[in-house]
Amino acid sequence: MQTRIRAFNPQALLESLCCGFFAGLLAYLVRSEKYLSYVTPRMKPYLYFSAVVMGIWALTGTLRLFQPQYKMRSMHCLVLAVPVIMFLLPHSPLEISDVTENFSRGSRMPTVAEAKTSSGALNISGTGAQETGGKSGRADLNNKNSEAPDSQDTSAAEDSSRIPGLDIQNKRITVSNEDFALWLAEMNANDVQYEGYTIVITGYVMNDFKIPKENEFTVSRLAMTCCIADVSPTGIRCIYDKASELDSESWVTVEGTLSIGEYQYNDITLKEPQIHVTKITPTDPVEGYVYPFV
Repeated sequence: MQTRIRAFNPQALLESLCCGFFAGLLAYLVRSEKYLSYVTPRMKPYLYFSAVVMGIWALTGTLRLFQPQYKMRSMHCLVLAVPVIMFLLPHSPLEISDVTENFSRGSRMPTVAEAKTSSGALNISGTGAQETGGKSGRADLNNKNSEAPDSQDTSAAEDSSRIPGLDIQNKRITVSNEDFALWLAEMNANDVQYEGYTIVITGYVMNDFKIPKENEFTVSRLAMTCCIADVSPTGIRCIYDKASELDSESWVTVEGTLSIGEYQYNDITLKEPQIHVTKITPTDPVEGYVYPFV
């Protein structure tokens, strides 16, 4: 009796391998948190979902391994193979200079107040912070000036236990590296109630632009709103007599007093929180980005 030999389908094998490898890569990036170098934390469930779908496709592809395929097609597998190959190739992380270079050629970072003036809402694509959903102590920025100081002080007292780093009793704010974006949003949403507070915050010096005065620099971090393609500097303006002596892109911990400053931009008087620096300490660089929508 002659045994029948089943045909092997190389296309099904190739498709299963591509889907399985891509699913494994996505799972590895999420588990190791290396995905944060490419997209924001809110993309995590979508990456997990994509990994599961790709895994299912890989398994279903194995069911066709012995189904006859008279003409093999493989070009569509490049959709998955190309990004995997690009990820495996040697590549260096994004440097601060790669992002800030566009802000250094005779220009400066637009402030939060300017972004708000042009769009009617806070925009991270410059220097300001974006309002972060799900965080406490957030007020409607368009209506913040209409709030009475007393109500703002009451709000601060109520939120003190929920805002990390806030010490109302000693009028002090200690901004951790993880809460950089949160505090930028908080200070710009409720700047009046924090006027006169002592603040400690860490970032890199951004002073390689022409328009700001010699006694100004911005303590900055790189912010990602969606993916690595939209990374941009974000920070708060600092007033410091020796600002011109600071090395651009050097990392420092700034301590100073919060105030509300005024300046002219496009014939409009704008207000923003500023730090009058009393102490600067060199520090080690902080890895990673800040995520204003987290």
